[in-house]
Amino acid sequence: MIAYLEGTVLHHDEDSCVVLTQGGVGYKVFLTTRGLSALPSTGENARLFVHTLVREDALALFGFASWEEQRTFSTLLSAPKLGPKTALAMLGVFTPSELAGCVVKEDAASLARVPGIGLKTAKRLVLDLKDKMSASGATLSPSPSAPVSAYADTVSALLSLGYGRQEAEDVTRQVFENDADLDTGSAIRQALKLFAAK
Repeated sequence: MIAYLEGTVLHHDEDSCVVLTQGGVGYKVFLTTRGLSALPSTGENARLFVHTLVREDALALFGFASWEEQRTFSTLLSAPKLGPKTALAMLGVFTPSELAGCVVKEDAASLARVPGIGLKTAKRLVLDLKDKMSASGATLSPSPSAPVSAYADTVSALLSLGYGRQEAEDVTRQVFENDADLDTGSAIRQALKLFAAK
């Protein structure tokens, strides 16, 4: 599963871009309106956290500027009848922390500002998401000083070793809070030491 992409922006349109990696593969990635406005110009380098959505008839990539946005998007998709286009629209209007605040405060009226979401749907989303967003840590992000690629690579490595996503992210965040300059290999070793000490 693709969790992070870094490469050259080849093309972008009203809802997506194509990122060419160093390996010579171009990936089409769907973005929020906020993400599109912040996207580097064609020919420049882009770094995106990615949610990979796999369905019987399609495989789609959704890109975000931060791990916090990616996690919030994943949480939104866990709500019944909430599709990726609506989830992207929500993150185009609200930051993850603003969105979590609306849900926790049961502010359906604010959620109804999102295009395609009426007040009735917003009220249902509040009920569906309240426990999930508060329990998922959707508003948590990597240490601000942590290199995003090293953070994402460390989490991915721990997941491949069989650790759960929540514990992998928690330990990785702790590692980079202790030393923000670690490379991926060193961060993985530190994370494994923390797991062994538990």
